[in-house]
Amino acid sequence: MRQICLLREQGDAAEAGRLQQNDLAAAVGEIRRAQGADALREEHLAALFATEAGRVSEALLTAELLIQRLTAIWPAAPAPVAAARSSATVPAPARPVPAGPPLISDLLDAMLASERTSTRLVPALNR
Repeated sequence: MRQICLLREQGDAAEAGRLQQNDLAAAVGEIRRAQGADALREEHLAALFATEAGRVSEALLTAELLIQRLTAIWPAAPAPVAAARSSATVPAPARPVPAGPPLISDLLDAMLASERTSTRLVPALNR
């Protein structure tokens, strides 16, 4: 559902519709077959969509604010002190330098990956 909401927010209604008609419909059908016809009512699905749409909207707004903030503080060139320090030590492995600010989709993917990781760790911490 989140992917569908994200696609809609990004203006890709065709792909969002395809996912909803194919993947989501198949998943909902499977749940209803396994748990009964009342397992996922349309009202519940609509509420889930509203929640996910809100999350996507909030994440995109946060990403926009972060991008503005990061571009304001992103260094245009390495500081002279850092360059002098790096020449005196063993050179670190080359890492690609970002060509510009991160894309919103990259930020969202990182946020979602972080969310998945943190939810997996919580039960382990409660032991």
